[in-house]
Amino acid sequence: MAENKISVVNLMDKFSLVTIFDIILTILGIWCILDHLYKACYHGSCIMKLKKKRSLSIFWVISLIVGCKILYFYIGEYIQYGEFRVIHYILNTLFWMETSIFNIIRSIRSLEIRENGIYNSSGYFYKWNEFQGYSWLLPNKIELKLKKNKSIEIEIKEEFKLKVDEIIQRKIDVYKD
Repeated sequence: MAENKISVVNLMDKFSLVTIFDIILTILGIWCILDHLYKACYHGSCIMKLKKKRSLSIFWVISLIVGCKILYFYIGEYIQYGEFRVIHYILNTLFWMETSIFNIIRSIRSLEIRENGIYNSSGYFYKWNEFQGYSWLLPNKIELKLKKNKSIEIEIKEEFKLKVDEIIQRKIDVYKD
């Protein structure tokens, strides 16, 4: 029994506080991804996708691919040499990959009108009951006024203006005071 305690203590000596912090970050990253996926399902089906910027999506996909290659390298190094210091690098790379996956999901979900609200360009979701009203600033730009004395501006394709106007008017009227 004493031998087991010594081996556990020796194992803990090989893990640094940074590695423990990396484990916590990795768990937090997994929780964020699962939470975002759950919320995406909970926000209802997509009624209409609006204009999207693909540049950040491409960056995050490339970042994920690079992360996979780096992870492959570090896992190979750990298997070959068995050094515990590599675990820190593996966990860092996993967190980097989780961040990439989270941001890919956010960029896919950006600028959508859904049954229960709207995703803005940064991927934040606003429920219909948070809106006070709206107005058109330009033929392709709408300003949605929130009850918190804030507003968000969304650019849309001009061909969708009538449909967007109808959907937003109908949804906001349902939740208006």
